[in-house]
Amino acid sequence: MTVPLQAPLCLSVLLAAQGPAVAPLWLAPKAQSAEKTPSGGAPGPEAEAKNAGAPTQAPPPPAPNATPPPSTDGAAPTVGRKSPHVQKLLADLEVDETPPFPSEELALSEVLERAAKANPDLVMGRLDVEISEARVLAALGAYDVILTAGFTASLQEQPQRGSQFTVSRGSRTLSGFVGFSRKLETGGNISLRIDASRNQTDQPLNFFSPTSPSVTINSYRLAPTLTLTHPLLKGAGIRVNRADIDRARIATSTAEAARQLAAENTARDVISAYWDVLFAQRNLVNKRLSLETARRQLERTRIQVAAGRLAPVDAKAVEQQVAAKESEALVAEQTLLDASLTLRTLMGQDFSTKAPYGVVPSTDPVVEPIRVDVDAEIRKALENNAQVRQLELAIASRRIDELVAANQRLPQLDFQATFTPQGRSVDTLPDSSTGDPGSRGNWAEAFRNFFNDDVRNDGVLADWMISGSLNLTWDIQNRVAKGNHEAALGELRKARENLKKIRQTIATSVIRAAYNVRTAAERMRSSDISLELALQNLETEQARFEVGRSTNYDVMQRLDEADAAAAAALQAQIDYLKALVQLKALTGEILPAFGLDPAGRVP
Repeated sequence: MTVPLQAPLCLSVLLAAQGPAVAPLWLAPKAQSAEKTPSGGAPGPEAEAKNAGAPTQAPPPPAPNATPPPSTDGAAPTVGRKSPHVQKLLADLEVDETPPFPSEELALSEVLERAAKANPDLVMGRLDVEISEARVLAALGAYDVILTAGFTASLQEQPQRGSQFTVSRGSRTLSGFVGFSRKLETGGNISLRIDASRNQTDQPLNFFSPTSPSVTINSYRLAPTLTLTHPLLKGAGIRVNRADIDRARIATSTAEAARQLAAENTARDVISAYWDVLFAQRNLVNKRLSLETARRQLERTRIQVAAGRLAPVDAKAVEQQVAAKESEALVAEQTLLDASLTLRTLMGQDFSTKAPYGVVPSTDPVVEPIRVDVDAEIRKALENNAQVRQLELAIASRRIDELVAANQRLPQLDFQATFTPQGRSVDTLPDSSTGDPGSRGNWAEAFRNFFNDDVRNDGVLADWMISGSLNLTWDIQNRVAKGNHEAALGELRKARENLKKIRQTIATSVIRAAYNVRTAAERMRSSDISLELALQNLETEQARFEVGRSTNYDVMQRLDEADAAAAAALQAQIDYLKALVQLKALTGEILPAFGLDPAGRVP
């Protein structure tokens, strides 16, 4: 027996008051505008170009623990492919398929594209990644080269008073410096500062004579200073000093994992909400068709009452059923509205505008039960799941914290070294006793005076100074550092336990989701059988009514049973699609399966 897996409405309809009963039909919406989505997978350009009857590949051999699909004899159908006969039936019954509120026909790919652009969770996830990347840049800034510079000018006048002994009657100074410094990845700091100054001093020719004239002496000075400061115990080491950078990079990776998780959850919720809208829209059409069928049955009953074949009370009973089905149609309209609003909220729509807020799905997904290898799905989930990735990154961050805390338990031992060569040039006064005419100092001579004339005997540098120091600071009890280290170790152990817990949770969720897929597939098979039987019972009951061997009550009861069976069959297919989406979300395959990147955007 062939069991078609379609989303049906089984209805037996009388096309005319005296006409014969029409065979039960399956109702499915708008195949001509539908996009085909194999197994609830990604609709995309390739899927949209496929025909409904495209051949499918042979399934791989089942794994030892694979959940088997239900046995079916027919090809994989879509959720409700509308036949031309059903199209004619809807036209004959004048059933309006449009919702009673402003609506827009949307394919699943369009819904995902809009959600990728406007969903608040996705937008905030992308912003979190951008913020984390900016913090990485800020952490790298700790090792930037720092430039410092300054300029100083001074003027001093100090005339001699009385018999005061003096060596200077005034001075004028111009000085400046430029410096470069950089923090080292090993924990130290290196700096280079170059000082240059020119000093003019009014110096008396005779220090002991207040009335002696003075002469201006110029001096030039160049002095670069190289300073190295470095810790030897606490604070030393590349891994310790790059901890902030590593934390920032891990935070970026964590934000990317959180963004991916938000994208997966959003895609799962959007797709599930789309299937809910699909169910609500097709269920509404089913309810309206059922209502029109009941109205036709009422017209037929009234004709028979007028002919004296039935009592007036029979028409009243059918009128009651018509009123009940009108109420069911109204409830279906409200359900479609609620499902549409939920979907558009996930899409990030702004309802303050006059845009349509109803959704009419145009995607026609192919529902083909598949085999699920539970062990393979668990492995994929543990490898790809974003929650697992987040906790693995949390452990890496805790390891950095533990490393830094352990380093802080060491004593503080710092070394500092300074090296300062110097070049000077000073005016030489004339000496009448020797006939020396004197000379003027200058910057070139100051630079030359860095070096000795006799390098072999006096060394390279003429005027220099070197110094070094070693400082120790030791907290003997060191309780703060010990407590922080023990706390860091505890946080690391806790992060590992959290990872074990989430791996266990994901594995159990995958098992449940895999068997939900199997159960939903079995429900599709059984609900289709129930629907087929309900249709046969309805057809039989209608035939009995035609020959006067049944009542309106029996016909309407069979119609209700057929309605319930149709709704159950449609719900089983929607549940299968949603279970498959949940499984893909757990295994991290939902984004590529539906044509999205890790940020939830359509490439």
